[in-house]
Amino acid sequence: MRARTLVLVCLASAGWAFGFGVGSQACTHWLKSRGASDTLVGLNHACYYLGVALGSLGAPALARRLGPACAGWGMVASAVTLAFFPAAGGTLGWFVLRLANGVGGALSLVPLETFVSRDSAASERTRSFGFYAVALTLGGALGIGAGLHLYEIAPIVAFHVGGAGALAGAAAVFRLPRCVARPGPAEGAAPRTELGRQYLSYGTAWCQGFLEGGMIAFLSLYLLGRGLSADAAGTLMGVTMVGVILFQVPVSWCADRWGPLPVLLGCYAVTLAGLVVVPACSSVLLLGLSLFVFGACSGALYPLGLSLLGDAASEQHLARAYAGYLAMECVGSQLGAAAMGRARDLWGEAAMFGAGIGAVLAVLVTWGALQALLRRRPVGVTTSERRRAA
Repeated sequence: MRARTLVLVCLASAGWAFGFGVGSQACTHWLKSRGASDTLVGLNHACYYLGVALGSLGAPALARRLGPACAGWGMVASAVTLAFFPAAGGTLGWFVLRLANGVGGALSLVPLETFVSRDSAASERTRSFGFYAVALTLGGALGIGAGLHLYEIAPIVAFHVGGAGALAGAAAVFRLPRCVARPGPAEGAAPRTELGRQYLSYGTAWCQGFLEGGMIAFLSLYLLGRGLSADAAGTLMGVTMVGVILFQVPVSWCADRWGPLPVLLGCYAVTLAGLVVVPACSSVLLLGLSLFVFGACSGALYPLGLSLLGDAASEQHLARAYAGYLAMECVGSQLGAAAMGRARDLWGEAAMFGAGIGAVLAVLVTWGALQALLRRRPVGVTTSERRRAA
C-alpha cells in the first residue's frame, strides 16, 4: 500500500474513532446523570453494537458498489446520529439513535478494512492493519479522554465535538482512490487448517468485542467507584489506550515475521493474566501498569485476527469475510456490555473482570477442542466426498 493512501486511511479511521470514543463516554454519563441503571447503560451500548452487526449485513454490497466512499457516507451517518443523541428525549430515542450510529459504524469500517487488505502485499498485511489499528486506537483514546473532560464542562458540546471528528474522517475517505473487487480463484472446500484459523479469527473478533464493549462502557465507572477522580480515571483510561498504540506496530511486525497465530496466542495469555491482575491491584501505579499491558495485548487481538482471516479468505470474498468479522465483534460487544453491566448489578463492580475471563476461556477452550477434532479427521476428505464413497 502506498504511503499516501495508508496515511489517508489512518486519518479517516482516527477521525471516526475519535467520534466513537467521545460518544462511548458521553452516552454513558448522559444516561447515568438521568438515573439509568448499569443494566440500562449496558443495553444502550448493546444497541450500538447491534446496529453495527445489522449494518455489516449490507456493507459488503455497498462496498463493492461504492468502494471506500461507502466508508465516508457511513461516517457522515455516525456524526449526525451522535450529535442528536441528547435530543432523543427518552429510553426509546436513545436506543434508536445508538442503533443508527452503529449502522454508520459498520458502513465506516468494513470498506476500509477491505481496502487495506486488497491494497497490501501479503507480507505486509499485518503491518498495514497494525497502522490502521493504531489510528483507530489513538483516535479512540483521544475521544475517550475528550469525552470525559468535555462532558464535565459542557455535555451537549461533547456530542457535537464527537460528530465533528467523524465528519473530518469522512473528508479523508473521499480523497481515497476507488477500489472494486477483482476476480479471484474459485473457492473449493476449505482445508482443515483454514477452518481452524477462520474459527480463531471469528472467535477473536467476538472475544475482543466482548472486552471492548464491556470495558468502554464500565471501566471509567469502575475506576471512579474505586475512589479516583474524573481526571485520574480519564488518565488511566488513556494509559490503557497508550499501551495499545505503542504495541500495535511492533506486534504486527512480529506477526509478519513469525506468523500471526503464535503471536495471537501469546496476546491471549497476557490478556487473560491482565483480567486477573487489574482488580487485585492495590496501588494506582500498579493499576496503571497493569492496564497498560492489558490494553496492549487485548488491543492487538483485533488486527491479528484480521490478518489471520485475510490469509484464509479468497480475494473476491474479502468484504464479506470482514463484514462477518465485524459482525462477530459486535455480537461480542453486545454480550460484553450487557453481561458486564448485569454482573456489576448482581455481584459488585469487580465482577466485570470475571465476565471477561469467562469470554477469553470460552474462545480458547473451544478452539483447542476444534483443533483436536480436526486432527482426528482424514486430511483432504470432505463430507460430500465421504457421502459419494458410501
